[in-house]
Amino acid sequence: MATSEISKGQPGSKRLFKDTYLLHKLHSLTGVLPIGLFLIFHFTANAYSLRGAVEFDTAVRAIGYAPFILLLEVGVIFLPILFHAIYGLMIVAEMPGPGGNVAHYGYERNWLYVMQRWTGVIAIVYLAFHVYDTTALKYYYELTGGVGSKDLGFQSISYRAMAWRFANVPYLLFYIVGITSACLHLGNGLFNFTIRWGIAIGAGAQKASAAIGWILGAGMALLGIIIAVNFASKGKIDAETYKNREDFVRMLVNANGRMEAPVQPTAPQPGQPKGDQD
Repeated sequence: MATSEISKGQPGSKRLFKDTYLLHKLHSLTGVLPIGLFLIFHFTANAYSLRGAVEFDTAVRAIGYAPFILLLEVGVIFLPILFHAIYGLMIVAEMPGPGGNVAHYGYERNWLYVMQRWTGVIAIVYLAFHVYDTTALKYYYELTGGVGSKDLGFQSISYRAMAWRFANVPYLLFYIVGITSACLHLGNGLFNFTIRWGIAIGAGAQKASAAIGWILGAGMALLGIIIAVNFASKGKIDAETYKNREDFVRMLVNANGRMEAPVQPTAPQPGQPKGDQD
């Protein structure tokens, strides 16, 4: 049987880069901590939308008032995701074709390997759009909105603003695909993490790890879809009434009495009554 020597990259790969032991372990680790943990937290916070607008908006405001929130978003969330995404795309680039080697070796783990790569690609596209459409937009409004910009930023990601987004069917379908991909990527990635870090060693431990990963991934995907559909069902009237997002967000600010500048008390002018005296 003919064999080929591969000095770098994944077995059967295009050998585009040297896949180091340390970087691959870090790639696996960042997928669980902090990215996986953040995904669970993010879904938990969004689940408040199932209780109503007040509960969801309260949760969003509480997160926004967290100390050093920008530092946490960049250092604990953005940079690990960026590293995980870039390294993951490098691994995808080494695959021998879009289907990997499943045409020759159709084993379950080979299919899961290919699924892990492509759910990761979809998740990257989904996360990039999600960050642009929520966090980046919020900061844009806060920096450019002038008077009341803080509330303009908040209202851009408030309950009604999110419901307005999801009432758009293509938007809803895109999020369902993105949410499902991200959750399945996390579930299967959790199994890979326990293998690579020597946590699940025996066959029984590996089966248990795989089961936990799939239950977590499927459960989170179901929760995410329920949240998305619930938002969509609540935003239909607003979506039919307001076609422009910025007009809608500014209406929300005005409706909540946040747009006007606060009235500053002034000292009485000469000849002006100073009020009742004792």
